[in-house]
Amino acid sequence: MRKCALLGLAVVAAFGTLSVSYAQTTRPQTRIGVVNVQEVQRRSQAMIAIRKSVDSLRKKYNKNFDASQKEMQAEYDRLRKDKEMSRGEYERRVRDLQADLVKLRRQSRARSDALGVASEKAFNKFRQEVVLVVKSLAVEEGLTLVLNQVTLIHATPQYEITDKVVERLNKRLPKLELAYSDPVGSAEEEVKKRRAKAQEKKKK
Repeated sequence: MRKCALLGLAVVAAFGTLSVSYAQTTRPQTRIGVVNVQEVQRRSQAMIAIRKSVDSLRKKYNKNFDASQKEMQAEYDRLRKDKEMSRGEYERRVRDLQADLVKLRRQSRARSDALGVASEKAFNKFRQEVVLVVKSLAVEEGLTLVLNQVTLIHATPQYEITDKVVERLNKRLPKLELAYSDPVGSAEEEVKKRRAKAQEKKKK
């Protein structure tokens, strides 16, 4: 919501400044256009794909995180039940598990932050394209002021240009790249390493 509001302000600023300057010289009749930026983002093909990619990665990483936590808990439970293990060995292995858990959480945060940065970059590109589309449409239709519907209390349908913006944007920007690189590595490989490590400890 905050992103849409900022984009709305950018659109208004771009056209508001132009319309005021133009009005001071020729005082044309004001022609208003209203665009629902939030709806444009929801229906944008490029942003739909970006959201799907981000959601897919988050689900994948969450699944990996949960699996690793369960394996750590199982290993901890096994250590507690091992009556033959010395106190010193038990404490050493528990410390190793605690260190692994801290590392796992740090990796999870790193991935979440990296996904957030990639999403923000994609949105910024989307925002730039929306402004360009709205500017072009305003010039073609002779609009002197374009407002974001989110900031309005009421506007009659005759001023609505959202559908036109969506149609033109999807032609201009059919897809966006999610510039994301995993800061940790393969999630599947981590699970394999965790399982192999747990198996080695069981044999000792």
